[in-house]
Amino acid sequence: MWIVQKDLYNAHLQVCFWECNSHLDFFNTQIKVAVETLKKYLHFNVTYHSTCNYDEIVAKVQTNKCDVVSIMIATPKRTKLFENLIPISEAKLGILIKAVPQRSHGSLSVFTPLDSSTWVLLFVCSILYALLLTSYEQKYTTAQTETRSNNCFKRSEKLLDIIAYNFSCLIYKPVSYTPQHSPARMLVSWWWVFVMVIVSIYTGKIVSFRSVIPATEYPFTTLSEAVNSEMIPIVVHTWATEEFLQNGTPHSNLGKLWKKMSEANAISYSVKEALERTATGKYMFIANVPYLKHYTNFMADGNCRLMLAPIEFLPSYLTLIINKNSKYIRGLNYGINRLRESGLLSLWLDHNLPLEMETCVEPRKSLVTATPLMLKELRHIFTMLGLGLLASVLVMVAEQVLKRHSHVKMQLIKMFTNNTHTG
Repeated sequence: MWIVQKDLYNAHLQVCFWECNSHLDFFNTQIKVAVETLKKYLHFNVTYHSTCNYDEIVAKVQTNKCDVVSIMIATPKRTKLFENLIPISEAKLGILIKAVPQRSHGSLSVFTPLDSSTWVLLFVCSILYALLLTSYEQKYTTAQTETRSNNCFKRSEKLLDIIAYNFSCLIYKPVSYTPQHSPARMLVSWWWVFVMVIVSIYTGKIVSFRSVIPATEYPFTTLSEAVNSEMIPIVVHTWATEEFLQNGTPHSNLGKLWKKMSEANAISYSVKEALERTATGKYMFIANVPYLKHYTNFMADGNCRLMLAPIEFLPSYLTLIINKNSKYIRGLNYGINRLRESGLLSLWLDHNLPLEMETCVEPRKSLVTATPLMLKELRHIFTMLGLGLLASVLVMVAEQVLKRHSHVKMQLIKMFTNNTHTG
């Protein structure tokens, strides 16, 4: 149930549109739908006008030649000149850049998480460790142990058994094998550390993290990166973006963008010029996101030559403006609030994009592709394995030295004992 507003009843409103290009036709069409709905329920008449000159709009509002102006972003300067009606929708600043091609899909297989050189080195290390373990076992095996049926292996049988053990470790189902001597135990210990690291890498989380990547490689993904990029920011003169950047402090990102843009003289006086310069790839067009969504298909040929960078900042709102002394403020705010509460404004502005625009602004989703871990990224793991091999060799050498020293000592003691008994 709508309440008739006394000040609007049978009134004749002059509604002006700030129209400088066809890309705002969609917004203006939806605002006309809203105004016509208010006209129906609040019982007033309306005449529409359009102009491309901002100064002309200011003059018409101040002289009451325009009762309402659609559609603008609220800024401090505009708030001093006009009265802002209830916000129609939220608006954040965004950045429009030249569209970059999407990555192509790659095949993902069980071998993909590791590159071919890593697999080859993994196989070589397994064989090398097996050979060294076999050597240790043969060196320390005595004639007595070789006669035991359960522990006696020929050299070839022993090698195959240890190779099976090494590879079975990689699937966490090792065959039964217990090294009997310190160098072999040292080697097996380091092999198990290596296995745990490799198996941990070869898990679903790591694979998905490496294989599921954004379909688009953006030139920047944060405002700080945009400031430091080679692209030059560009804005349209008299738009809200120009005021926002100009008012930014010198050390802020907004201030840095303004300085960069001023030095390059990148303030445009038409949307067409800004879009054409953006399409070259050397510029980034900064404006509010609802407008930028419509500029992605600025050639209106179905080819999305421009795209939105994944950055939104400095939230504000879209509104209708009116003379500060207008008697229609209360009635129009009441009507706009009713449309907001009903959800109609959101439906008209956000969910009725033209088909070609919906295609261009559709988020570029992630894709699954083959991105294996390279050997250079895993070199520290294989270095650790090499250190384990070196440590086992040092243990073996130390045991041999101690054994030889003990043998010499026993020989000396025996000789000394024999000499004593002889004497």
